[in-house]
Amino acid sequence: MNTNEKKRVLIAMSGGVDSSVAAHLLKEQGFEVIGVTFQLYDYSRVNREAGKGGCCSLEDVHDARRVALQLGIKHYLFDTRERFQKRVIDYFTKAYQAGKTPNPCVACNTFIKFDELEFYANEVGADYFATGHYVKVIREEGGRVLLSPAKDAQKDQSYFLYGVSQEKLQRCLFPVGDYSKDEIRQIAESLNLAVSQKPDSMEVCFIPNNDYRSFLKNEAGISEEPGKFVSESGKTLGDHPGIHHFTIGQKKGLSQWGFHHHYVIRIEPETRTVVLGEDRSLLSEGVSFEITQLHCEPSEIPEKLFVKIRSRASQVEARIHEISGSTMTLEFTEPQRAVTPGQFAVLYHENKVLGGGPILKPVASLRSHEPSQCA
Repeated sequence: MNTNEKKRVLIAMSGGVDSSVAAHLLKEQGFEVIGVTFQLYDYSRVNREAGKGGCCSLEDVHDARRVALQLGIKHYLFDTRERFQKRVIDYFTKAYQAGKTPNPCVACNTFIKFDELEFYANEVGADYFATGHYVKVIREEGGRVLLSPAKDAQKDQSYFLYGVSQEKLQRCLFPVGDYSKDEIRQIAESLNLAVSQKPDSMEVCFIPNNDYRSFLKNEAGISEEPGKFVSESGKTLGDHPGIHHFTIGQKKGLSQWGFHHHYVIRIEPETRTVVLGEDRSLLSEGVSFEITQLHCEPSEIPEKLFVKIRSRASQVEARIHEISGSTMTLEFTEPQRAVTPGQFAVLYHENKVLGGGPILKPVASLRSHEPSQCA
């Protein structure tokens, strides 16, 4: 990269190995690097009672400071707990209350992390801001910036960043996108970084032990609102303690109510109904979602493209069935399982992220195989 004539970059340091090595790589490229850690959630009581949780805990803040000291760069801590509560935790809670399955990492990147990075980059006079996400940036001749999956397909995080605006992408750097995870760990070990052997966080950062049901009850204060289990034909099968206990495609845990071969097919929040059925009933021919971010004009969206309907899913081929206002309906080439409201549909074409948005509903059957005119 030749944009490094001692230009200043502000990098988000989570206290993990990826962002730590990212800071080193930027320094090696000649940037003046400043580290920043955002305190998103107060872990003090939880740490005493249950041990360290996911990323962004108080221990992680300490690790980030240690690495910054090793690298010889400035490091700041900013308290963003109030905004994180409103834009991520409250969103997470309300989604489950509405019978949806949220993705808090998408919300955090879209509404918190990059907003905060942009603000504080301006405060310290930084030209760029960076993170340790596994993703690549493609800067096109016309000035548009698009994201592309990382070299390490198993670690790719382009799905989580679809909502970052063009304005912010213009100033974003993602140094680890061209490396595999093993290569990043090798660099950390060669530098003897304090976090070189630190395991990856696999949990939602504000939920200790990944027990979201206990969090919703004990921390978010969601009270149990019992409802009914029903079959696909409408027959009442039993009672359940609340729709926030369930997600589309779920089978695990249903046996405690006597359902050993059932899956959650649909959740109807208005009546607090959980519809159970067979696995085959989870297949959908299409998906309808709200377009909340596009990195191109609607007319530039190709009829045939690829889409990811959850973070750990593969890209699947699809074509546009209809665009109506801010809602897009895609038809899959092959039916997909457990399309889940609240998750996100992210569009890819030629290995570039075009945009996406929250899933509104699965479309079980698309009788017309001729796509409507895009509008």
